[in-house]
Amino acid sequence: MELIHFRILLALKRRGTLNAASESLHLTQSALSHQMKNLEQRLGIILWRKQGRTLVLTQAGQYLSEVAESVIATVDSAEQHLTLLADGKTGKLIIGIDCHACYEWFRTILQPYLQAWPELAVEVTSRYRFNSFEAIQQYKLDAVLTSDPVFNGVLHYQPLFDFELVLIVAKQHRLAGRQFIEPSELQQETILTYPVERERLDMFRKVLQPAGVEPLAHVTVEETDIMLQLAASQRGVCLLPEWLLADKVKNPDVISLRFKNLPLTKTMYLATRHEDVQLEYIQWLIAHAQYKS
Repeated sequence: MELIHFRILLALKRRGTLNAASESLHLTQSALSHQMKNLEQRLGIILWRKQGRTLVLTQAGQYLSEVAESVIATVDSAEQHLTLLADGKTGKLIIGIDCHACYEWFRTILQPYLQAWPELAVEVTSRYRFNSFEAIQQYKLDAVLTSDPVFNGVLHYQPLFDFELVLIVAKQHRLAGRQFIEPSELQQETILTYPVERERLDMFRKVLQPAGVEPLAHVTVEETDIMLQLAASQRGVCLLPEWLLADKVKNPDVISLRFKNLPLTKTMYLATRHEDVQLEYIQWLIAHAQYKS
């Protein structure tokens, strides 16, 4: 059976006459009759009979018309959904977070985003943190928030905002109050970082290792809030985006320091597949992220 057969049966049931049914489907009466006769021959059963000017569905026709109600509703719903998908108005967006601190920033825009796109299923994950770019190509992710892009032409990287990495220390720390510090001054410090390999940590690859400095200790911490509390208690120092300190009420006991002649400015990007860049919900996320920043 073809979809047109279901539509014809439904039209016959609802309209009651051959003329009305054919007009509703934009078919000629002969074309409609021809379709139904072919179907009856194929199934070996009569589906409708004429009674004067009206049409009456047989028991088989009534059964198929009920099936048609469900089939047509499902197909129409699917077509509408696919149209919305094509227009970027609905679907599923799986966003990978490539850095721990990115979660803190993404929280500030997630709620407005969910409210703006109620039909969009949104999932945020760090499951593919170390192979997120491959995950996008394999359609396991749709977008990735990252500050470490790989510009090889495979993905589209949309810059969202620039930010500065600063050293977070307690207000009572021995280095507090200094305008600038040297990487060598961290030799006697406990370094707090997220649980990531050293070669991926900006504290080591951009600050300590180029200066040939090995810290007193290195402690890994899962949560940003815990890391800030440890820093406030002088249990260590950490390198984090400056915007994490924007809420002074939340972090009243820590301050930020900068390194002398060592700018640590980075850019946050949203990485997507090239074919998805113009989807409306991707463009909205980009525009809102840039506005909020």
